[in-house]
Amino acid sequence: MDNKKKQERCYSPVNGYQGQPELNYIRVGTEYYRIGHKLTSKGKLVPALYVWKRSIIIEDYGRPLLNKIKKYIAFTNVPDNESTYQREHTRNEDTFYNLYEPLKYFSQPGCIDYTLAFIKHIFQRHFELALDYLKILYENPTQKLPVICLVSKIQGTGKTTFLQWVSEIYGTNSITLGNEDFNGKFNSHWAGKLIICVDESFIDKRLVKEKIKRLATDDCINMEAKGKDYIKLDFNGKFILTSNNEDNFIQMDAEDNRFFVLKAPEIPNDQKDPDLLEKLKAEIPAFLYFLKQRQFVFKKSSRLWFDSKEYETDALRKVRYTTRNKIEKEMINWCDRIFCIDKDINEITTIPIKMSEQLRDSLRHINGLSSDIERIFKEEWNLTPSNNAKFKFPRIVSRIIKEDNIEEEVVEYTRHTGKYYTIRREFIDSKSKI
Repeated sequence: MDNKKKQERCYSPVNGYQGQPELNYIRVGTEYYRIGHKLTSKGKLVPALYVWKRSIIIEDYGRPLLNKIKKYIAFTNVPDNESTYQREHTRNEDTFYNLYEPLKYFSQPGCIDYTLAFIKHIFQRHFELALDYLKILYENPTQKLPVICLVSKIQGTGKTTFLQWVSEIYGTNSITLGNEDFNGKFNSHWAGKLIICVDESFIDKRLVKEKIKRLATDDCINMEAKGKDYIKLDFNGKFILTSNNEDNFIQMDAEDNRFFVLKAPEIPNDQKDPDLLEKLKAEIPAFLYFLKQRQFVFKKSSRLWFDSKEYETDALRKVRYTTRNKIEKEMINWCDRIFCIDKDINEITTIPIKMSEQLRDSLRHINGLSSDIERIFKEEWNLTPSNNAKFKFPRIVSRIIKEDNIEEEVVEYTRHTGKYYTIRREFIDSKSKI
């Protein structure tokens, strides 16, 4: 083949396969797609599939071209970050088109001093866990992993650099979104990605948080595009969130154990490097080689690989406490005061209406307080009411010690009958530590 024909058959990100136009198109199910690229706001070309009308293909190239276009039964999402990557997967004579893109980096030995120092800076005492996380992400991308949340009020901590570095490794298999991207119905632009970054996040809608929490462990997602029927697709996405809001960037409950929240420390001025990202990029091949050679430190112990206690942090506890429901905070404070005053008891028995009477001064603006308390008992604290029976209800009262004329708080008990709840000392202790 002469050089002219070779050049015609070469692929161009802009013009596609000029010598073999049938390679520019695929048919998936009953839809035709144009294989191409989209231009980002930063001037980069990234792979993209465009829905293309059959009639336009015929108009451009004639009907015979349709017989030459490759046909697939459906899309699939099979992540593979090594040389074993395949665009096509065939099962039982059906061929599927893989939406996952091959990485542009290949592992090879080399220096990774900047990379290890950077990971150590971000993750501190969780350095080895972070390396295990990154190894799993590279070698076993279908494994579910915790949601990484990097938070700090301070600028210049490396949060965004971490996102940019991970996104560089995984290329078009990663995407950076804003909160508004989760509110819409259509998700075709991110549903098939391996890395889903949310930069400067403030997840103020509980529905959005629940979606991220659910997707962290879901195996499938309904990928929906405007004007198209949804496609059921394997979901392998790993979420990485960053925020300048340390206290309440996301509404979090006590039982939320899918979030790995870290307060990113500030980089000292004498250690700040404007070329750090470029240095990290240069070490990517060597870092991938390092991950392949490295042995795991943490054995798999849950569906998110790690035991949640292994990534329990002060930053996580702070978010849990700050975003806790105000009514629940007052309930915990009241119980804690009871246990502090009367050190001889190990449990409190109460019904919602009696507790609401004790909390009315601090929560007087809330209507239906008794109902809210009962909901927290059942849904948040997983308590079950007893059968109708007698119980002792504690009440904090003040009294004056005559000899010293000092006021002190004591607990008095009154007897009542009802379907009461039992709150144990160790339960409140655990809640107070969050």
